[in-house]
Amino acid sequence: MVEPGLILFRTPFQKKESIQLTKEELNHLRALRLQNEFTTIQIRDGEGGLFNYVYSPNSKELFFQTEAFVPRKTHRKKIAIALPKGNRLDFFLQKVTEIGLDEVVFLVFRHSIRKEFNLERAEKIVKEAAAQSKQTEILKLSIESASDWLEAHKESLVVFHPFGKNPFVMGTLQNKIPVIGPEGGFHADEENWMEQNKIERITLPGGVLRTETCGIVAASFLVYGTE
Repeated sequence: MVEPGLILFRTPFQKKESIQLTKEELNHLRALRLQNEFTTIQIRDGEGGLFNYVYSPNSKELFFQTEAFVPRKTHRKKIAIALPKGNRLDFFLQKVTEIGLDEVVFLVFRHSIRKEFNLERAEKIVKEAAAQSKQTEILKLSIESASDWLEAHKESLVVFHPFGKNPFVMGTLQNKIPVIGPEGGFHADEENWMEQNKIERITLPGGVLRTETCGIVAASFLVYGTE
């Protein structure tokens, strides 16, 4: 398949013989100074579909050329994390997308400072990062109550904890979901719940990490260090 001059994500996407570029996509094309060139633009549907279209100089219309499909991952990797504060969320989304993480569940804990986020804006950041890093699938995002979600998944959890009982070792996250709490720490009720349910709590060497830093570290261990 021809190496595309530009990758764009459209989810969902249905193949057509010709499609129109949106205003935002045209602006992206101009930012890369490709508006005056013949090039191939690849539309990715986030589910392994790669659709090549021909772009002609100063045109809004693309014409279908070729297609290919990349098999979807069989073992999907996800983490659960408190929402990072301010624009740290943008940085976190960019980096875990580039790493190749499959899913992030944002949890609202008792001590969470941030309790909501703009899903549409977050998905836009993810698509841009996925295109730049040439991913074929899109990071899935959701937000849940921490107490309810943790209870439903308690058999699969490993909590990154600044005062965890066990040091981190490679292999700890195999078939597990890493959990990262808020910077304000876990509430006493949450700590008691982990103790009563014998949830494994691990600690990393070095200093205490910010939420988004710990999330990126956990995503790296999960994607690169587990099967």
